[in-house]
Amino acid sequence: MIPKIVEAASYSLEFRYEAPRLRACIVGGRDTGLAVSSAYWLRIAEELRATGAAELLVIDGLQGEVMTDADLERFFVLIDGSGLERARIAYVEARMDQMPRIEYAELMARERGYTIRMFANEADASIWLRHGMR
Repeated sequence: MIPKIVEAASYSLEFRYEAPRLRACIVGGRDTGLAVSSAYWLRIAEELRATGAAELLVIDGLQGEVMTDADLERFFVLIDGSGLERARIAYVEARMDQMPRIEYAELMARERGYTIRMFANEADASIWLRHGMR
């Protein structure tokens, strides 16, 4: 499949859809605050709805830090009802120094009803999407 590229001021998204999975790769600079994060997640949700994908694999290639606790709370309010809650989501964070914060975000998401897991590599994420517990 030919990738679909979406360019924004602070990030770039590359989408690839192979039923039932949508793969979204995010790259960009250090600006990963609430506005930027909610914008790219809402764009991902839009593509998820457009494709009808049941699985979502997100590859995070951003350089910035994970949002603060307060911003994470606001983030979940902003994305509520976007359709992300209907997909099985695997999120790959390559920066090992970010994993404790990413795991905290995962717990927050699960508390809100999302089916999501965080991974350090794409291979493990793909296996979980295909075979993991729901």
